[in-house]
Amino acid sequence: MSISSKKKSYASNAILYAVFLAGAVVLVNLIGTRVFGRVDLTEKHIYTLSQPSKDLVRNLPDYLNVTAFISKDLPPEIKRLSRDLRDKLDDYKSASKGRFRWEAQDPAADKKFEEEANRCKVQKVQIQKVTNSKFELGAYYLGLCLQYGDKSESIPQIVSDAGLEYQMSSLIKKMTVKKKKIAFITGHGESDLNQGLQAIKQDVEQEYDVTTVNPSSAEIGADVDSIVIAGPHQAIDDKGQREIDRFLMTGHGAVILDPGMAAGSAGARGMESLKMLQGNDTGLGKLLEAYGFKIGQDIVVDPQAAAPGVMDLAGGRRALVTVPAFVAAATDKAPGLSVLEGVRGIIFPYASAVDLVGPLAGGNTPASAKLWRLASSSSASFRHTGFAIVSPEMKFEPSKETGSFAFGYAYQGTLKSAFVSVPAAAVSAADKAPLAESQKPVRLVVVGDAAFANDEWTQLARFLPVYAAGAQLLYNAIGWTVEDEALIPLRSKTMDSRQIPAVSDAKASAIQWTNILGLPMAFCLYGVARWRLRKSNRTNQRL
Repeated sequence: MSISSKKKSYASNAILYAVFLAGAVVLVNLIGTRVFGRVDLTEKHIYTLSQPSKDLVRNLPDYLNVTAFISKDLPPEIKRLSRDLRDKLDDYKSASKGRFRWEAQDPAADKKFEEEANRCKVQKVQIQKVTNSKFELGAYYLGLCLQYGDKSESIPQIVSDAGLEYQMSSLIKKMTVKKKKIAFITGHGESDLNQGLQAIKQDVEQEYDVTTVNPSSAEIGADVDSIVIAGPHQAIDDKGQREIDRFLMTGHGAVILDPGMAAGSAGARGMESLKMLQGNDTGLGKLLEAYGFKIGQDIVVDPQAAAPGVMDLAGGRRALVTVPAFVAAATDKAPGLSVLEGVRGIIFPYASAVDLVGPLAGGNTPASAKLWRLASSSSASFRHTGFAIVSPEMKFEPSKETGSFAFGYAYQGTLKSAFVSVPAAAVSAADKAPLAESQKPVRLVVVGDAAFANDEWTQLARFLPVYAAGAQLLYNAIGWTVEDEALIPLRSKTMDSRQIPAVSDAKASAIQWTNILGLPMAFCLYGVARWRLRKSNRTNQRL
């Protein structure tokens, strides 16, 4: 074959290859316009819709209409955000079997769209930018309006994609699913959403119907699905205890935060404001011991895991100091337990140990019941019992009770009443006598501390992000006890840094230099090898 013929053959093959390649690209694009999907390689799949969100829109009883108000001339810094929003809306639509419908409108294009955005409380986003050496302030629309029947909700401004799926799914759930009811126990110095637990107020009130009740003077309503007892400072009397026990015997859940020691002011000394610790009788001891938990009047002190915490100084000043009574604890691995979702570690200030006694002694559980430990101290910790004055330089003397202590448990199973000894089978259906055993499995969370979720401590998340885990844990626990935990994983669905585990200095240096020099050298060696191979092939060719 002549050289000219070979050139023609090579040219024909190249043209055919280009035609087939162009055809394949066109075909893939045509398929892509009709079949929506993405490949998400991030650890938590933050760019694709989670299964709970898919299930939520797949089971919509009626049509949900969403209007995305998006300005056409968005600046580059938020244009990417608008693309992510469109992709997420397409994900919802694809999963909904046609019941989720959305459209995008630019309020600047038509006055009626701007009026519609204002009616739905979608607001302009103020963006500062510098162009051509000039400072400019622009106002743009990037928000959502959701309409379901006669109900309307909105996300007024979208300034970040972090938590966007949780915002959208929680609003959809609020509009389309009947809320469960939570009651916060009051009347004995407990915290509730209006005092002490405001960090979770917005999320809890959006997810659930919320009420308060004093069991010492009123009955807990039959429509209540779970109760929260957040750190009583006065003893709950016998009537209140019996009412709580009766509620649990009906098979409903509870979150009980029961600090064994109470922290109060002990006056000032020099530049310090001292804290006084003394026994805290909450009146819950009999109840909890009947269920299998015992919380003593002590605190866990852990010099090995001492964490920074806030202390008051004279003159109204406050400072972060590290005290072994503020214990940093890693949460236990508990597959399938949503209480710990997104909570890797938590700080427990002035926390009491939770021991297993009675029906749960030794970690044993009744048949078909489950028990999970939430977090514990290090093996270097010990109990401190009795009165104490806490100051930044105070040193706790180790006691004889040393080792690792549990800070809390989650339990799912039947409970036996703390007050009734008559077998449940002996009580007829028509008899209103109290039950000796819960009618169905109960979900119960017990923690020997309340400060970890209190606003006084969770507000420290501005300086130490780990303190936000306290509010997260309480919110998760509430959802778990009412068996309404579908959206819990969405709260922690954010982009996390992939950290390298702690290693020796030598190994860390090896990893560093491998990244700096190893990868570029490997790429160069690949290029040299490929060049030599191609040169060898050209040398061996014969015409």
